Amino acid sequence: MHKAPIISLLAICGLAAATTACERKTEPAATAKPAVPAAAPADPTSLWLIEVLDGGKTVSQLQICADQSIQAAFVRPAPEVNGQPCVRVGEAVETGDTYSVRCRIDDQLYRVGSSVEGDRARDFTVDMAVTRQDKKGPNFEQVRRYQRLGACPAGWGIGDSAAPGAAKIVNSLTGATRDAPTAAH
Repeated sequence: MHKAPIISLLAICGLAAATTACERKTEPAATAKPAVPAAAPADPTSLWLIEVLDGGKTVSQLQICADQSIQAAFVRPAPEVNGQPCVRVGEAVETGDTYSVRCRIDDQLYRVGSSVEGDRARDFTVDMAVTRQDKKGPNFEQVRRYQRLGACPAGWGIGDSAAPGAAKIVNSLTGATRDAPTAAH
């Protein structure tokens, strides 16, 4: 399949805001139950290594500090073509380890799909494809391996990303760039 440099797959989506409604119950004091503290999220943020593979060989690497929303987006590609986002058409279809959705840029329809193998909590591979629906191309395929490395480095926030050892950090959510912290000697 043709690999088109004009298409870049973004594995990171914007965060959705969620609200929670609270319901207050009134009980007589004698039967009131003690409050149970809320459980802390199991793993709110962690550092992930993303490797782009070609024929099983690593061709590029990126580390990202990801919360659960970003981690969920690893398996749901959101493509751009020439810098324009592909706007979703209809509902996505998710079944087990596969994801598929159609999207449109201008008047052109694309099918975006991914399949996942491995342990999504620690180490997994995603095979992604973007196929132009008129069969005239361009089509794009990419395989990415995601590995949880542990805690995010000191000074890194959610969405901060950089190639291993890079001098600059880019926040994938805001686009802001800053110098990477230097290790104390």
